[in-house]
Amino acid sequence: MGVRYLLEGSVQPSGGQVRVNAQLVDADGGAHLWAEQFDTARADLLQMQDEIVEHLARALELQLPEIEAARLKRTPAANPNAQDLALQCHAAIQRAGYIGKEADAGFPLCEQALAIDPNNALALCALSVKFYLPVALGLSTDPKGDLKRADELASKALALDPNFIHSHLNKANVLGTQGHPEEALAEYERALALDPAFADADAGVSFSYQELGQFEKSVDYFNKTIRLSPHDPYLSGWYAGKANSYFGLKQYDQAIEWARRAITISPNSTPTAHADLIAIFALTGHEVEAQEALQRYLALPPAGGPRTIAVWKAYKSQLTNPHSDPRYLELWDRLVEGLRKAGMPEG
Repeated sequence: MGVRYLLEGSVQPSGGQVRVNAQLVDADGGAHLWAEQFDTARADLLQMQDEIVEHLARALELQLPEIEAARLKRTPAANPNAQDLALQCHAAIQRAGYIGKEADAGFPLCEQALAIDPNNALALCALSVKFYLPVALGLSTDPKGDLKRADELASKALALDPNFIHSHLNKANVLGTQGHPEEALAEYERALALDPAFADADAGVSFSYQELGQFEKSVDYFNKTIRLSPHDPYLSGWYAGKANSYFGLKQYDQAIEWARRAITISPNSTPTAHADLIAIFALTGHEVEAQEALQRYLALPPAGGPRTIAVWKAYKSQLTNPHSDPRYLELWDRLVEGLRKAGMPEG
């Protein structure tokens, strides 16, 4: 028998408005997987229908790894198979927001899966996150080595299963972190062709447009991504990315707002949000606020991000190259200028 899910809901009209309550239920286990409320004008019902479908697709993507892992556990077996371990790994790192101590505890499950089956595409994709994401966030102590390993895992997964959306996603993430936004954008678009409601790929498109200096497009895609998954485990990263695009546009009030939102959710894994705040205050003559923001950042655990101008410049060189868009290069130059003006140590 196949896996069964039930979509339930109700419609409450009131004047020219309509409220729709929707929830997704595991028909076999009875667990409520997702619920949300939508309010709209009667005239916009078709648009609401599209929004519900997009939210539902993302909810399934986030919840199914845990559900399927639980199903496999309910089936007696002498040893868990590779797919069971891969599903548990994927669920654990996704629940933890992909980075930090909780995520680090989940990655060994993928390593165990690959010890059983070296060609498990899900485990390969999930494990690639362990290596590329710290580099992308400026948290890696070995960016070159970590990116090499991430690329090996992502490329193998893509070769094994070119129709698996996570294969394209992780290859794109690696390409973007290597400073190849055009190639990354093409891979994200391939993932979206397989699943148009894949929020992680939309987020990748957002970051690609940022690296291409198209900050307005980047903000638009971040808005779409956040709308698709407003309670996503990686929401802090999307908020930080949106703040950085507003920094690129020199729309500092908006950049401050979104940087603060990112820091509120995850203060220890959003270094660019901290850097944006510090730089903006310093560049706009708010020396006291800049100093306070800098001291808060420097007080974070050592793994919280680059702490010197030299390391920030190295981070810039990793994400850019001589052919990078001048607008993106200017963003980085302005960021480093602001950090230096605020008093960040040189190195």
